[in-house]
Amino acid sequence: MKQQLNSLQLYRGIASVLVVLHHANIILDRELQQDGSLKIFHFGWVGVDFFFVLSGFIIFYIHQADLGRPSQFRTFITKRCLRIYPLYWLVLFAKILLSLFGDSNSEIFKTSFVRFIQIFLLVPQPGTNLTNFIGVSWTLTYEIFFYILFGLLILLKSDISKLVGGIWIVGLLANAADLLPTERVFLLSFVFNMRNLEFIFGCLAAYIVSKSPALNGKFLVGVALSMLTVAIFNTKYNETAISSDVATLIYGIPFALLIVGSVIIEKSTPLKVPPFLIYLGNASYSIYLTHGFILNNITRLYLKFAQKYQSNLLSLRSDNILYIAISLVIVGLSIGFGCIVYNAIERPIIKAFRGKVS
Repeated sequence: MKQQLNSLQLYRGIASVLVVLHHANIILDRELQQDGSLKIFHFGWVGVDFFFVLSGFIIFYIHQADLGRPSQFRTFITKRCLRIYPLYWLVLFAKILLSLFGDSNSEIFKTSFVRFIQIFLLVPQPGTNLTNFIGVSWTLTYEIFFYILFGLLILLKSDISKLVGGIWIVGLLANAADLLPTERVFLLSFVFNMRNLEFIFGCLAAYIVSKSPALNGKFLVGVALSMLTVAIFNTKYNETAISSDVATLIYGIPFALLIVGSVIIEKSTPLKVPPFLIYLGNASYSIYLTHGFILNNITRLYLKFAQKYQSNLLSLRSDNILYIAISLVIVGLSIGFGCIVYNAIERPIIKAFRGKVS
């Protein structure tokens, strides 16, 4: 059994909080019309990049011995699907149910049955926008694709799986060099999207940890943090960097180095992480899936309350301290709600199926 790595749980929690802060900045700015101090978390979208690298690391670190062993395919793919789909479906249907009592003009009611099935199964489609349902669900399509591809590498014989993996990597590099007609062929644009490189970075990080445990972990962590600092500073407030190929490299590579360095350090010296941070990492998926809905609705409830009672809580432009306090409360409530969902729903689901999947 692989060693429990507290550093990975810590980073999962950090990644989820970064995404929450990023979306809180956007939502509060839009609803409260205040360009406030949460702007310092403009780079919080890199939490998604961090998640992709972490996912690649964890999957390869745990399952590298399963590659080329078809007998392990069913267990692998079942565990992965149970990790993603049940909670996603519950959140999806909860949002649909709430829409029945809310906005009758919601995109949910304009969606065809075929498209709904695609969204239900997290199937990527050209011209569709999953953000009409759950804002972060587009990222799950990449997760599912990576799981399917890794499962294929388990299912195939070792030599063939290496060939398939090699072709995918070559395709990613070819797309990075604009050698593929991805603008005309959607399947190519998705399969060889640059974001998939972040899963590769994570897999490489796990391979390095397995083969070169004597590397200087502290040095790698220092290099990674320096690179991330430079990347964040250069990104500034340019939101277009979210979808750029450059962002995949300037954040994906240092995240991989950070993971390698941290795991090497932890393997030699037990890492003491406060229990609440470990818990936050455990609850990161629930927080990730639910935070957008909570941020939007709590902010709107706050505005209705302030308007109804003509409260000076509306005068945020003249009181930045008040804005900071209200922003942090709303962020805290969204994270807290995610933790409740984890305790009440996600953790019981994991427990229920853990003993049934060999």
